[in-house]
Amino acid sequence: MPKSVTTTARRSAYATFLSGAGKERPDHDNDADAMTDSGSILIITNPTSNAGRGARTAGLVAAELRTMGADVIVRETTQAGDAKRITGEALDDPNLQWRCIAACGGDGTIQQVAGVLARARSRGSTTLPSLGVIPAGRCNDFAHALGIPKDPHRAATVLVEGTPTPIDLGRVNDRYFCTVATVGIDAEVSSYVDSIGGRLKGTVAYLLGALRVLRRYEAKTVRLEGDFGKIEQSILLASSANTRLYGGAIPIAPDADPTDGQLDLCVIDAVSKLAALRLIPSILASRHPSRREVRIIRTKQFKIDAAEPMEIWADGERIGSTPATIEIVPAALLVQVPPNGPIKAAPDQRS
Repeated sequence: MPKSVTTTARRSAYATFLSGAGKERPDHDNDADAMTDSGSILIITNPTSNAGRGARTAGLVAAELRTMGADVIVRETTQAGDAKRITGEALDDPNLQWRCIAACGGDGTIQQVAGVLARARSRGSTTLPSLGVIPAGRCNDFAHALGIPKDPHRAATVLVEGTPTPIDLGRVNDRYFCTVATVGIDAEVSSYVDSIGGRLKGTVAYLLGALRVLRRYEAKTVRLEGDFGKIEQSILLASSANTRLYGGAIPIAPDADPTDGQLDLCVIDAVSKLAALRLIPSILASRHPSRREVRIIRTKQFKIDAAEPMEIWADGERIGSTPATIEIVPAALLVQVPPNGPIKAAPDQRS
């Protein structure tokens, strides 16, 4: 964004952005004099995430950032799609400079913000802010993959002192995702967990959901075609992993790496319900890749289809259905990651 913006224009834009639909946190300091030449940090939070943890965490992180001298704006979502809209408005305003746009909530909120930033980057924008991740949801799988701590004070430190690092995203048709896109029983489990709300959290919710869904699940035949060739068979699941985990702490693709420019496609053959139950401990222990009914395929892009449309879920959200093209988008955006975390990629020199 332009660096020749006058202080008056920036203050005016700052106040206008804060007033957007009245979504700033009630305890936010509206003094625009605090803005720094390096840009502000925007926190977009889902206040209902994880029974209100999103709002509480955003407030704690904002307070910590201000003690560190950062200028912070907090905006709350009020309906589906708000995180995407707020991010777009922030990027479109030429009178505001952002060094980081942070998503505070679960993987769904992070997906919305990441998608807007990645789409802008794909159009050639070179002065985009980095994505910040503040885990405050039910599973927080993307944060876990990047080594971002749940503690609000430590998460705030990553926003200021972390390394802006190129991170891959997956894409289903035109919809970006951060962690794992699923088809089959795990997609139906995601749908079930979403339908019961926040009564159960994390891995417990997904394991109980798997037991519930398995009783009625009927395997379907899918067609997969990509740089690995063609596969047509009945499956228990097909999971396209950018990161290792989904469902809180389930390592469906133990070696997936969001900096390697590839998806790890885990395909599990259709098996009996008893055999599926026996698979669960192997998956939790990351031992399933060695089983004969399991294949892990490294791929950059593939197409998936079925006789009848099958839902595709990712990051706790329904993001499409078959037929679809699923692909990796290398270095889709910059993300603030801990300097000593599990992600070792070098900073992007283009930013």
